[in-house]
Amino acid sequence: MLVKEAIELGKISNGNTKMPGTTFSIDAFACQTGSKLAKIKGTSCNSCYARKLQKLRPSVDMGYKLNLAKYNKALSEDKLFTWVSSMVFQIERQAKKTNVYYHRWFDAGDLQSEQMFKAICLVCERTPKIKHWLPTQERKYINVYGIPKNLCVRISGTKVNGKPNNLRILLLQSSNICTSTVHTKDHEPIGQECKAYTRNNNCGTCRACWDTTVKNVSYKKH
Repeated sequence: MLVKEAIELGKISNGNTKMPGTTFSIDAFACQTGSKLAKIKGTSCNSCYARKLQKLRPSVDMGYKLNLAKYNKALSEDKLFTWVSSMVFQIERQAKKTNVYYHRWFDAGDLQSEQMFKAICLVCERTPKIKHWLPTQERKYINVYGIPKNLCVRISGTKVNGKPNNLRILLLQSSNICTSTVHTKDHEPIGQECKAYTRNNNCGTCRACWDTTVKNVSYKKH
């Protein structure tokens, strides 16, 4: 597969100043649960940075919307396996180029269906050397059976300073299911605190978000 052919089906980003590796993002305004939470004060999605970024930067907005449109087109034309191959090609190509073997799903946006989750699992299976992290509010789309060992799924907490989601059944069924929460400066973090805010919003050498042995990561509210 050529690079030009691959990005016709959706484009990964080569990470950002904070995170290592690659990312894949879609329209944050298409979030199903997140769009509802964005309207409620005190929720983790109420001050969504991805939505703010899309409003500020038209090129970013267009890129995220194009990624979702291209995925939907592949789905409607029964070309989902081609979409999977495109993601595999781009992620592996960049990892080999940079020697950074980490990928984040949904730097912006979220799962749209169980079918999308299954497609992502296929990408993970075909990139066994890459560690994948998928943060999500869409627990209903998580099929715990067959989650690849190199994929860490983190179910996001809904309330700022709230407890992690009660996922006892899911947690018992898969060690790859973890959680994340958001806390303010006057509240104690639950589990492992993300220290990126102490490093100019940079992950540094920390890879806790991808680590399935870290059961909850707590992010300080901006």
